[in-house]
Order: sequence, then C-alpha cells, then structure tokens
Amino acid sequence: MQKNFIKFYMHLNLKKITFLLVFIFLWRNNYLFSYEDNFVQLRSEHFIVYYRQDVSQQHVSSIVDMLENFYRLITGEFNLVRDKLWLWENRTKVYIAKDKKDYLENFKCPFWSGACVDYKDRIIYTYPDQKNSSLIFAHELTHIIFREYIKDSPLPCWFEEGMATYIEHKSTLANQHFDLSSLKKMIQNKKHIKFDELMNISCQELYNLSESKINIFYLQSFSIINFLIKNYGKDNFTQLLFYLRSGLNFGEAFSKSFLSFRTLEELENKWKKYYTEN
Repeated sequence: MQKNFIKFYMHLNLKKITFLLVFIFLWRNNYLFSYEDNFVQLRSEHFIVYYRQDVSQQHVSSIVDMLENFYRLITGEFNLVRDKLWLWENRTKVYIAKDKKDYLENFKCPFWSGACVDYKDRIIYTYPDQKNSSLIFAHELTHIIFREYIKDSPLPCWFEEGMATYIEHKSTLANQHFDLSSLKKMIQNKKHIKFDELMNISCQELYNLSESKINIFYLQSFSIINFLIKNYGKDNFTQLLFYLRSGLNFGEAFSKSFLSFRTLEELENKWKKYYTEN
C-alpha cells in the first residue's frame, strides 16, 4: 500500500500571534474519497475545488478567489516558476467537507486539525467556517509551491516554516497577528533560540516543543526571512532558492547568495542588531 507523508497543523493563539504546530503523519490512500463521490466541482484557473452540496456556493467561491490570490502572491513574491504549471488536469485539488464531523469521518484527519494536506499529490482537505482559513491556505500553499519548486532538497525546518509564515504576514489578516516588538524584548532578554540550535530543530521535533518555544520558533523563523528580504533584497533571496533547486545544499546556497555573512554567528549578530535598534 502506497504511503505519502502528510503534514497536519493546528493553530495556537499565543500572545496574539498565530502559530502553526506541525506534525508528520502517514496517510493511506485507501482512506480517501473517490473524486466523484458526492462532491460538486468548481474549477478555477489553478484549482479544482470539490465540495459537499450542503456547503454554500458563495463560501466556495470566496475560497476559490482566496486561493487564486495566494497563488499569485506566493509565485510572484519568490519568482517560483515551476516546470509544470497548475493548468487543466494538473490543477491543485481542494476538498471541502460539509462540517468538521464529515471532515473527520471521511478524510481521517486528526481531530484537532483544521485541514490536512497531501503535498505529493497537491491535495488540501478542510471544512467550512473556520476562523483562520485564510492563514491555513496561505501557509500550506506556500509549502506546496515551494517544495514543488526546489524539489527534495533537505532544508532546515526554520527556513521552510519561515517562508510560510512570511507569506501569512503578507496577507491582510495575518498582519494583525505578528508583533515584532515582542521579538525585540525576547532578544534583549536573551530568550531567543541561538542560531546553531535553530538550525538543528527538525520539523518532526516541533510536536515535542513547549508552547513557549513554539511561539519563539515561528516568530524567529519569520523574522529571519523578513530580515534577509528587507535588508538584502528579493533578488538575493530568489538566487538562494535557485541554487537550492539546482542541487546545492543549504549552506552552500546561502553562502553564494548572501556574501555579507561569513559565519552563522555573523548572521545572528546582524539579525539581533536589526531588530533591537529599529
């Protein structure tokens, strides 16, 4: 039986900042609905949305508009031109259950999740009327598009999650949830995660971290991506992604793209200076 890695998440509202706690779970294909089983279809340029008849068409249309907006935002922000565009039958699929009960019974996602995602086959499973649905789609679409672009290059977890939370921050709703003033206090009080430790935290380990450390991890991951783009430009960041796509490991790709940093310690010191002095 074929197994795909699925990434689940739940939202933690900590100190007015929304964070995603991720957990890796094995997904079995025989749990899934067939595409024709009691679903109505709505197709857009890059997505095929399957939804229960009980779900409001207006709600589905608003989700489609949101998805298309995020698709343009993500691909444009990082210039992620892939080999195969999301057109016709290659469009990404989204399944919307009737409600959470229907979602849990038929998609077999964890009871605490708001959605679950099959990254390999580019399918998102969710249900309506969730408070943070825009954050869910922004975050997970970033992961899907980003991974499709750079393929299987091994990366530090903070980098992948930092990119996803950076896109969240670019959305109107998410801007209300990030308070960088708390980062300044965290650095001044030496409560941040040292960069050498941050580099070694895997995404699998996030599930075992305390809530306070998850809070720090996501805010700090976002802040590093934000720092690099604002201070050294999108061109250098896009070059980094290109080198990763070309097969360089993260250290090599980063060194070639950001010549200002000769060591990890130098990056950490400049990052601290930027957020404490601004």
